[in-house]
Amino acid sequence: MTSFMPMQPGQGLLRVSLLGPMGIGKTTALRSLCGQFMAGSDVRNLDKAAHSKEFTTVGAEFGEIDLGSGERLQLVGSPGQDRFDFVRRWVLSASVGALLMLDVNDAGAVDYASEMLTGIAELEQAPLMLILSCRSASGARLEAFSSALVARGHDLTPLVEADPRDRQQMLDALSVLASLLSLQSQTL
Repeated sequence: MTSFMPMQPGQGLLRVSLLGPMGIGKTTALRSLCGQFMAGSDVRNLDKAAHSKEFTTVGAEFGEIDLGSGERLQLVGSPGQDRFDFVRRWVLSASVGALLMLDVNDAGAVDYASEMLTGIAELEQAPLMLILSCRSASGARLEAFSSALVARGHDLTPLVEADPRDRQQMLDALSVLASLLSLQSQTL
């Protein structure tokens, strides 16, 4: 993965943000990727109407992966609740790439993704986006999801499947994002 990461000499650090609705697996992905090199911000969930999980994220969560040769990848997770939109915007403002984590089978997934992609496109320096389907979906469902976003006026955004609990699947998704970032840097 090291050779894929576009980086200015001497920088040595890239930041990728993890976005998505509450309960999709952003914290789980950080833990599977970074293990003990992760700082969380989970507290007891007091909003059981929104989600039944016991704990929820209330701030930015940080993790880091050593890519070798002095290069590091910093991962920053943001809370999924709308009331923490300011944290999400801050995280995105310092990221070169972002994984938008969703369940494409969810009835509201297209609306959520469309809203997020619209907001991200309005940023002064929007990170490169990759949509991550965190739950198994058929090829037809993945294609329908992508087509629905394009029909709403969004550019074709790469979509891959990965289980947030599976470190290798998450590394593979990051490798796809890294390849896209490398291609983007070659065209600039």
